[in-house]
Amino acid sequence: MSSLTHDQIFRLFRDYRDPIVAFLVRRVQCPETAQDLSQETYLRLVRKDALAHGDNLPAYLFRTAERLAIDYLRQNRQTFVSADSLADDLTCPKLSPDELASLRQQCEILLDAIASLPGKCRHVFLLRKIDDLSYGEIAARLGISGKTVQRQLVKAMLHCHRRMQDPQFGLNGNFR
Repeated sequence: MSSLTHDQIFRLFRDYRDPIVAFLVRRVQCPETAQDLSQETYLRLVRKDALAHGDNLPAYLFRTAERLAIDYLRQNRQTFVSADSLADDLTCPKLSPDELASLRQQCEILLDAIASLPGKCRHVFLLRKIDDLSYGEIAARLGISGKTVQRQLVKAMLHCHRRMQDPQFGLNGNFR
């Protein structure tokens, strides 16, 4: 085993830097990561006090680079996606302007439908859907029977559904 001088390490870096980086690019499919791994390869060589591969330092460099690439790929297996493997049908999670406009229109129609409900029916609907009260809680709060709560809620939901289906409002059943 022999220690390397700084001059020997510099010559190795100068002579093998490009082939090591090219080798790493093929392995990790990312030029920036290949550059980082190449630097780590040489840092490991500098940190070694003595090497068993005194006669074959290029082989040591390539083996170290390969191990670093394998470690990198293992660590990034779940998050690693090459540009070539991105799906063509990958969509943005945000709504498109058309979808957003349609959703706003639907909300306006629904709000108008709720506003047009008779007072008692609207109150039952809002207590159930907005305040998330049970039928029993609504009945107790309004002093009506649970059956009346159920009827009023069904009446409100049918009214809203009809309004959403009404061609006059331009949705033709496209409510989500």
